[in-house]
Amino acid sequence: LKTKIKGPAMKASESNEDIIDEAIKFFRANVLFASFEVKGGADRVLIFLTLYISQCLKRMEKANNKASGNKILFELAKEKFPLPGEKGWPLGGHILSPKGRAEEDNVRAYMKQLREETGIRLLEILYA
Repeated sequence: LKTKIKGPAMKASESNEDIIDEAIKFFRANVLFASFEVKGGADRVLIFLTLYISQCLKRMEKANNKASGNKILFELAKEKFPLPGEKGWPLGGHILSPKGRAEEDNVRAYMKQLREETGIRLLEILYA
């Protein structure tokens, strides 16, 4: 990821497009798919991010300006969210449940890092 947010994701070069760039860039097209063939882990992350962006946009309806939008998206990113295998996980069995506490902590940290960075980038696009 191209991020300064602390987390387990490997840092990517600023010159390359990462999964968050791709999720934002293709958001409109992705939400119109009636079905989506999952070919690997990146597709699963793309689906997760598409759902998260949709959630962000819904919450941003309450934002009056960039500062309030920043607060809304920051709070959303920090909210407790279900992991694969937990009650409330929106993607069913498309992503395998973590095996053990260490893997669970790593998955939660990665998803939290994705959520925070996505909110930051989305805010810049919405208030450009």
